[in-house]
Amino acid sequence: MADASTKPKLAERRRQLVERCAEQRTGLAFELQALRPSAIIDNPVAGYVANHRKLVLGGLAAVIGLAFTRKKRLGGIVASAMSAWRVAQAALATLAHYRR
Repeated sequence: MADASTKPKLAERRRQLVERCAEQRTGLAFELQALRPSAIIDNPVAGYVANHRKLVLGGLAAVIGLAFTRKKRLGGIVASAMSAWRVAQAALATLAHYRR
Protein backbone atom coordinates (compact mmCIF):
# COMPACT_ATOMS: atom_id res chain seq x y z
CA MET A 1 0.00 0.00 0.00
CA ALA A 2 1.13 3.51 -0.69
CA ASP A 3 2.39 5.47 2.22
CA ALA A 4 0.38 8.56 3.23
CA SER A 5 3.52 10.69 2.94
CA THR A 6 4.04 9.77 -0.76
CA LYS A 7 0.49 10.67 -1.79
CA PRO A 8 0.05 14.23 -3.04
CA LYS A 9 -1.88 16.46 -0.73
CA LEU A 10 -5.39 17.39 -1.80
CA ALA A 11 -4.48 21.05 -2.32
CA GLU A 12 -1.48 20.11 -4.47
CA ARG A 13 -3.58 17.72 -6.56
CA ARG A 14 -6.23 20.43 -7.03
CA ARG A 15 -3.58 22.96 -8.11
CA GLN A 16 -2.22 20.49 -10.68
CA LEU A 17 -5.70 19.81 -12.07
CA VAL A 18 -6.52 23.52 -12.35
CA GLU A 19 -3.22 24.11 -14.18
CA ARG A 20 -3.86 21.20 -16.54
CA CYS A 21 -7.40 22.44 -17.31
CA ALA A 22 -6.07 25.92 -18.08
CA GLU A 23 -3.55 24.46 -20.53
CA GLN A 24 -6.27 22.41 -22.21
CA ARG A 25 -8.58 25.44 -22.52
CA THR A 26 -5.78 27.45 -24.13
CA GLY A 27 -5.04 24.67 -26.61
CA LEU A 28 -8.70 24.24 -27.43
CA ALA A 29 -9.10 28.00 -28.01
CA PHE A 30 -6.24 27.94 -30.54
CA GLU A 31 -7.69 24.92 -32.32
CA LEU A 32 -11.16 26.47 -32.52
CA GLN A 33 -9.73 29.74 -33.87
CA ALA A 34 -7.91 27.80 -36.59
CA LEU A 35 -11.15 26.09 -37.60
CA ARG A 36 -13.13 29.31 -38.04
CA PRO A 37 -13.92 30.12 -41.68
CA SER A 38 -12.49 33.62 -41.32
CA ALA A 39 -9.13 32.16 -40.26
CA ILE A 40 -8.96 30.14 -43.47
CA ILE A 41 -9.84 33.06 -45.74
CA ASP A 42 -6.94 35.43 -46.44
CA ASN A 43 -9.03 38.16 -48.06
CA PRO A 44 -10.06 40.75 -45.42
CA VAL A 45 -13.40 41.45 -47.11
CA ALA A 46 -14.30 37.77 -47.20
CA GLY A 47 -13.22 37.44 -43.57
CA TYR A 48 -15.47 40.35 -42.61
CA VAL A 49 -18.39 38.83 -44.49
CA ALA A 50 -17.82 35.47 -42.80
CA ASN A 51 -17.70 37.08 -39.34
CA HIS A 52 -20.65 39.46 -39.90
CA ARG A 53 -22.94 37.26 -41.96
CA LYS A 54 -26.22 38.56 -40.52
CA LEU A 55 -25.30 42.20 -41.06
CA VAL A 56 -24.19 41.63 -44.65
CA LEU A 57 -27.25 39.55 -45.51
CA GLY A 58 -29.54 42.16 -43.94
CA GLY A 59 -27.97 44.93 -46.01
CA LEU A 60 -28.15 42.82 -49.14
CA ALA A 61 -31.82 42.05 -48.49
CA ALA A 62 -32.57 45.76 -48.06
CA VAL A 63 -30.86 46.62 -51.35
CA ILE A 64 -32.66 43.84 -53.21
CA GLY A 65 -35.97 44.93 -51.69
CA LEU A 66 -35.39 48.50 -52.85
CA ALA A 67 -34.41 47.29 -56.29
CA PHE A 68 -37.61 45.31 -56.73
CA THR A 69 -39.90 48.03 -55.42
CA ARG A 70 -38.40 50.75 -57.57
CA LYS A 71 -37.41 49.27 -60.89
CA LYS A 72 -36.53 52.67 -62.33
CA ARG A 73 -33.82 53.09 -59.75
CA LEU A 74 -32.35 49.65 -60.31
CA GLY A 75 -29.79 51.03 -62.74
CA GLY A 76 -28.75 53.68 -60.25
CA ILE A 77 -28.40 51.17 -57.45
CA VAL A 78 -26.32 48.85 -59.61
CA ALA A 79 -24.11 51.74 -60.72
CA SER A 80 -23.67 52.86 -57.10
CA ALA A 81 -22.86 49.35 -55.98
CA MET A 82 -20.26 48.94 -58.72
CA SER A 83 -18.71 52.28 -57.83
CA ALA A 84 -18.57 51.33 -54.15
CA TRP A 85 -17.02 47.99 -55.10
CA ARG A 86 -14.28 49.72 -57.11
CA VAL A 87 -13.55 52.12 -54.26
CA ALA A 88 -13.38 49.22 -51.78
CA GLN A 89 -11.02 47.27 -54.03
CA ALA A 90 -8.74 50.29 -54.43
CA ALA A 91 -8.77 50.90 -50.69
CA LEU A 92 -7.91 47.27 -49.97
CA ALA A 93 -5.08 47.37 -52.49
CA THR A 94 -3.69 50.51 -50.88
CA LEU A 95 -4.01 48.97 -47.42
CA ALA A 96 -2.23 45.81 -48.57
CA HIS A 97 0.56 47.93 -50.05
CA TYR A 98 1.11 49.77 -46.76
CA ARG A 99 1.04 46.54 -44.73
CA ARG A 100 4.15 45.29 -46.49
